[in-house]
Amino acid sequence: MDHGTQHSPSDSLTVRRASAQDIPFIAWCNFESTSPEPGFSYWDPVMEGTGTKTMDFIQAVFRADALAWGSPENFFIVEQDGKPIGGASGFNMDASDYRPLRLDRLPQVAASLGWNQATLDGFFAAYTQVWSDPLDVTLSPTAPWIIECVAVVPEARGRGVAKRLLNALLDEGRRLGYEQASISVTMGNEPARRLYEALGFELYMTYGPAYFEGFFPGTIKYRMRLMQDEAASWAR
Repeated sequence: MDHGTQHSPSDSLTVRRASAQDIPFIAWCNFESTSPEPGFSYWDPVMEGTGTKTMDFIQAVFRADALAWGSPENFFIVEQDGKPIGGASGFNMDASDYRPLRLDRLPQVAASLGWNQATLDGFFAAYTQVWSDPLDVTLSPTAPWIIECVAVVPEARGRGVAKRLLNALLDEGRRLGYEQASISVTMGNEPARRLYEALGFELYMTYGPAYFEGFFPGTIKYRMRLMQDEAASWAR
């Protein structure tokens, strides 16, 4: 695929790779994709006591390239008439830590937000309480090419935007030589689940709410074969 901008003759949608100028929008994608209910993100509990708004924190994370689940350049964006309406990341996960942050870059995030050491220490304690195990099985990769942070603005949903976006990311995985791709969905998100299955993702594993002691709705993990070439490897 063209890794600049894709144009469709049938409508005004385009797909392009994100850049640093898109950080406000991809930060929204991250917030939206980590929200099991409107207005609440999984980041919110770890932000308590920092005096920082969750969206400001997420933007700082992207500016420091501290998100382990996709740098700005790992994101693709769907635009309509030049306006971003959807985004998602495709990446290869760090085998030593499946959690969402690159902790070695956390001091840079803290500095950009004006945090003192006590605030940073408090955040780190909250973060490691929520995500205690670097190799948490519920976060473990089920394929080498992982798609995350999928989000479409409310007014553009139901118009094929997410399908266009995911197909672009699947094509990118094929271009990079990955044999399989994975994606996860929070239990209860039926539109996303139906789309993933329609695109060819197959159920790999389910963690129900009881696994999380009722503190999380549960997650469904999917996997898709991208190519039949036996020479394609899981690691690059």
